[in-house]
Amino acid sequence: MKQFFGRLALLALPVLTACAPQAYLVRQPEPSGLRAEGTPPAAETIKMEDQRKGADRDFSTGTLPATLRTDAGPIDPPAYLATALQAELASRGLPVRVASGSAPGGIKLHTFRVLNHRSSGFSPFVTLTFLAADIETPTGTQRVAAFVRRGKVPVWSFDEVIEPTFNQPMSIAVKELASKIAARRYGYRGQESQVDALIKKLSAPRGPEAFLDVHALGTLHHPKAIGFLGSLLQDGDEYVRAAAMSSLGMLRAHDQLPRFKAIYQGREAQWADRAMALKAIGDLGSPEARAFLEQELKHWESKGSDKEALWTAQVIRLFI
Repeated sequence: MKQFFGRLALLALPVLTACAPQAYLVRQPEPSGLRAEGTPPAAETIKMEDQRKGADRDFSTGTLPATLRTDAGPIDPPAYLATALQAELASRGLPVRVASGSAPGGIKLHTFRVLNHRSSGFSPFVTLTFLAADIETPTGTQRVAAFVRRGKVPVWSFDEVIEPTFNQPMSIAVKELASKIAARRYGYRGQESQVDALIKKLSAPRGPEAFLDVHALGTLHHPKAIGFLGSLLQDGDEYVRAAAMSSLGMLRAHDQLPRFKAIYQGREAQWADRAMALKAIGDLGSPEARAFLEQELKHWESKGSDKEALWTAQVIRLFI
């Protein structure tokens, strides 16, 4: 019986691939409006230099290749990102213009890509969104990165996957990158009242998109959120767990490193949990965290070309 369903799944995949659209219409992320504490910095323009190379220049790839586009046409990744970053920074009270191009700038874009995967006609359509850049800060150049995994089983139409697997991940990645630029370049920190409001909301019965609020806690860069986020690392909702790990990494909660390592090394852990634990470790940015990632990268690079090894190495390389 198991072999029968396995063969059926393999037969269904080409049919669904044929039905999949050649392009997905996505939208610009909606700004968060999480304004900073204190006086805003002086207005300035930051140039974002496109330094993507090799495979990182392929924006949308995977099992079901398709062009990502907006109403204006196919997405030009640097221009799309610059527009979204500028809107998000402005909504947080930072009067910053972001201009994309090839000239040297305060933001050096290394990775911005979306990888999709579907193993059978009955499995979720999954996207992995990767984003990494070097930014100039008062203390020198710093690496900032984002990684988001989302999945959805389309029931009636592939249109059902657009919001959860394209719009939401790109919105999360943009908000994370913008908040890290804001925090490390301008000293941004969200308001304590915003932290309190999100914790109160998440402490009540939660809806299916609660993970978005968990992620928002991290983008406030306020240490008051650390204790609450730590309580979500064993949550039953996989996306809440992932957002909690990601947010603790953003907050550079160094005391959580042993927990991140334990999640990553757990025998029963799903790949999604282990990948997000690696992302959180990368965000910590400490010498110990970096040494751990370098060790794990060597391990996965020696594993060959199976998808777990390739995907895990891609997550680690965002930070190295």
